[in-house]
Amino acid sequence: MDLAQMAGWLAAAAAIIAMLQKSDLRLKQGLTVHTVLYGVHFALLGLPTAVESCVIALARITLSIYTRSLLCAAALIIISIAMALALSRSTVEILPLAASVVLTLSLFRFDGIKLRLGLLAGSVLWLIHNICVQSWGGICLETCFCLSTLWGMWTAAREQNKEPKKEVCP
Repeated sequence: MDLAQMAGWLAAAAAIIAMLQKSDLRLKQGLTVHTVLYGVHFALLGLPTAVESCVIALARITLSIYTRSLLCAAALIIISIAMALALSRSTVEILPLAASVVLTLSLFRFDGIKLRLGLLAGSVLWLIHNICVQSWGGICLETCFCLSTLWGMWTAAREQNKEPKKEVCP
């Protein structure tokens, strides 16, 4: 196995561990590790637009831990679009940009189930990209990411339903 694919597999493992976290903070911290490894994977594959998306993602995840500012999200989206348009050589390379927009909005504006739905949508876009560029570790990563996100959403919803309802007295 070459070094690029090994980095992809490590990124997949980090993503799965991150998505299984119940805490939004732990989820974001795990996604930081995943994103660094994913960026290395795409750099070794020679995919500059995907690397750029990972750099933006790293900034996005880190900032979203500290703020929910719509202005911050808008700035990251504008930077993502500008860089992707400058670096893109094909339609497939636009998919990480679309994922970046969805993920930015999700990380800055949502929490709980809505956050995870946004992560799922971004992951599906990355999955399509990885299939097109034959990133085997990336395909595994995004498939597992989708499945672990669905599992995390299911367990969170199940726990919400178990919590006793508070009765309101008239």
